Amino acid sequence: MVQSPDERDRWANELTGTIAGSSVQAGSIAGGVHITMPPSASLPAPAQLPAPGLFAGRHDEMAELRAHTGRQGLVVIIGAGGVGKTTLALHWLHEVKGEYEGQLFVDLRGFSGADPLPPDEPLERFLRALGALPESIPSSIDEQAALFRSMTTGRRLIVLLDNAVSAAQVRPLLPGAGGSLVVVTSRRRLSGLVVDGARFVDVDPLGVTGALELLERLIGADRIRAEREHARSLVALCGTLPLAVCASGARLAARRRWPIARAVAELGDEARRLSALRTGEGDISVDAVFNTSYQALDDAHARAYRLLGVHPGADFDVAAAAALLGTDEGHAADLLHDLVDASLLIEAGDERYFFHDLVRLHARDKAHEPAAAPDREEALARLADWYLTSAVTADLLLMPGRWHLGDRYTSGRRNGALTNRPMALSWLEQERHNLAAVARDAHEAGLHSVAWQLCEAEWPLFLHRKHYRAWVRMYELGLVAARSCEDPRAQARMLEGLGVAHLNLQEIDAARDRYEAALALERQTGHRLGEAAALEGLGLVAFATGDLAPAVGLFREARDVHAALDRPRGIALMERHIGEALSASGRHDEAEAVLTGALDTFVRLDEPYHQARTLTCLGQARLLAGHPDKAAEALHASHGVAREAGARHVEAGALWELARVAAHQGAGADERRFLEQALAIYTELGAPQATPVRERLDEAQSEPPAPQEPPARPDPGP
Repeated sequence: MVQSPDERDRWANELTGTIAGSSVQAGSIAGGVHITMPPSASLPAPAQLPAPGLFAGRHDEMAELRAHTGRQGLVVIIGAGGVGKTTLALHWLHEVKGEYEGQLFVDLRGFSGADPLPPDEPLERFLRALGALPESIPSSIDEQAALFRSMTTGRRLIVLLDNAVSAAQVRPLLPGAGGSLVVVTSRRRLSGLVVDGARFVDVDPLGVTGALELLERLIGADRIRAEREHARSLVALCGTLPLAVCASGARLAARRRWPIARAVAELGDEARRLSALRTGEGDISVDAVFNTSYQALDDAHARAYRLLGVHPGADFDVAAAAALLGTDEGHAADLLHDLVDASLLIEAGDERYFFHDLVRLHARDKAHEPAAAPDREEALARLADWYLTSAVTADLLLMPGRWHLGDRYTSGRRNGALTNRPMALSWLEQERHNLAAVARDAHEAGLHSVAWQLCEAEWPLFLHRKHYRAWVRMYELGLVAARSCEDPRAQARMLEGLGVAHLNLQEIDAARDRYEAALALERQTGHRLGEAAALEGLGLVAFATGDLAPAVGLFREARDVHAALDRPRGIALMERHIGEALSASGRHDEAEAVLTGALDTFVRLDEPYHQARTLTCLGQARLLAGHPDKAAEALHASHGVAREAGARHVEAGALWELARVAAHQGAGADERRFLEQALAIYTELGAPQATPVRERLDEAQSEPPAPQEPPARPDPGP
C-alpha cells in the first residue's frame, strides 16, 4: 500500500544528537513519564551515621545492645537529656555497620527547642538517598511512607532516628519487612511503639567509674592521677551525667593550668551549678538541654515539674506529690508517670520518685522564677502541712498516751494510710530525712510553728531508733523555730527533747543545761506538765552522775505533778525511774515492788516501748538482788517486746543485761553470743554503749567468766 506524504509525516520519528545506550520510541503517550533508575546505577549506598564522639563506660548497655546485633527490628534507647543516648547508639551502630548494606540517619529535633521535624522531611531525605528522583516522590506522607517501605523491603539497612518526640513521628519512618535495624533515641518512653515490636533500652548516668573514664579522655590521665579525689568530687557534682562531665572537662581541657579543684569549687554552689556546666561558647550547656525538655511539656506537666522541684527531700511518694501539687493521688500519679516517661523524673521501688541531682536543680530554678512565687509558697505550705499531719498520726499510733503541745494533735486530722504501729514506725524511718528537710524549709519560709511541731512529732522515732546527731540537729532547728514564734512553752519542749538526746549521748553537762533552761521556762509560764518533764530530765542527769538520793527526790517531785493532774502514764514513768534508783541503792525489795507496779500500768495502757524498758530495769534489779533466773526471765521478755516494737536500742540493752546474767551463771558462750548481738545493734545505731560492750567482749574472749555488775543505765530518757 502506498502512503501519502501526510501519512508518512504522521508516523515518522527522528532522533537528533548523539544517543548513548537504549532509546525508546512511542506512538502516543497519555499521562506523565516516570523513569526510576536502580540505586546502584546513580548513588552509592547511604552511609549517613555521624561519628560517635567520645565514649566511656556503658558496658552493660553495650552488652544489651549487642544482643540485638544481626537481628531485624526496632530498638528504642530512652534516657534524660545529656545522658548520652545518641553517643551510645552511634558507638554500637558503627561497631556493627559492616553487617548492613547502608545507614540512614536523621535528627528528628524532638527536643531541640524548635518544632519537631514532621515525618515528610526525613522521608524525602531517605527516599532521595535510596535513589528516588525528586519528581518521583509523592506529596502525601502516607504515599511517601509506602514508597519508603517498598524501597527498603528485603534490604539490610540501619536506620537511626535520633531525638524522637512521639511514636507518631517515628512510625512513618519504619522500613519495609526484611533485615533492617531501626534505632530510635528519645527522652520519652514512646510506649506506643510496643505494637511495632519495639524493644526498650534505658540509659542512666554513667556512674563514678564511667564518668571518671570520660573525664580522663577529656583532660588526660596525668591530671586525674594528680587530683584523684577532686576528680571524683567533680563527676559527683556533675551527677555523672555525660553532658555535664563533658562541659566541665571541656573547660578544664581548654585551661591546662586550672586545677580540677577549681572546677569543683565552681560547682560547689548549687545556685550557680547549672550555669557553670557549660562551655564558653555555649555549644555544650546542661541548662539549655534541660530547658528543651521543660519547654516540650504542656502547662499541667510544666507546673508539676516546677512544684516537684519545691520538695526539699531526696525522694517522695505519690501522696506527698499530691499534697504538693494540690490534687488527688490519682491525678498526681498520672503526672508523675508522664514525667518519668519524659525522662525528667526517676521512679524507684515502692512507688517512690526522685530527680537526678542536676534536673532537681533545674526544676527548683523554674519554681523560683518570679512568676511562680505564689504557687511555690502555697505548694510548700501544703507539703509541710501534709508531713505534719502524717507525723502526728504516726506519733499517736506509737505513743498514744504521751502528752503533746502542738495543736495538730487535737485537730482530728489524720493520715488514713497509717493504721498500725509497725507501719507508723516504718513511715517515720523512711521519711526521716524528708521531715528534717521540710522542717528546715518551713522555718525559712516563716512557717515556724509547723517546723517545731514536726520536731515534736518525730519523738517516737528518735526514742525507738536513736538517730542521735539527727535528733540533736532536728531539735536545735525546732528550738530556733520556737523562738521565732516567741512561744516559751514550745521552746521548753524543744529543750527537753535536746536534754534527752544529749543524755543518750552521755553528754551530761549539755543535758543538764537544757533541762535547767526548760524548767525555768515551764515555771515562768505555769505549765505543770512541762515542769514535770524538766524535773524528770534533771532526775535522769542526777542518776547518770551517781547522785541517787537527789535523783529520787526529783523523780518524786515530778510524780506528784502527774498525780495531781491524774496522769497514770506519767506516774508509772516516774515510778520506773524511782525503782531503778532504789535498785542501784541496794533496796532491792522496794525496787521490785515499784517496778512491778509500773510494768502493770504500761501493760494496761498498751505502751510496748515502756513495757520493754521497765522489764529491762526489773531484770537489772533482780540480778543485783541475786536472782539470775528471774532476771533472765524479765530480760528475755524485754528483748521480745522491744524487738516486736522496733525499739532497737532497748533490744540491745536487754541483750547486754542477758550477757551479764550469763556471766554471773558462768555461761561464757552465752555471754559472748549476747554481747556480739548487742554490739552489732549499738554499732549500727552509733551508740556510745558500743565501746564498753566491745571492751567486755574482748575480756570475755580471753578471761574466765566472773559475776558482773550491771552497766550504766543503757537507755536514758523517758
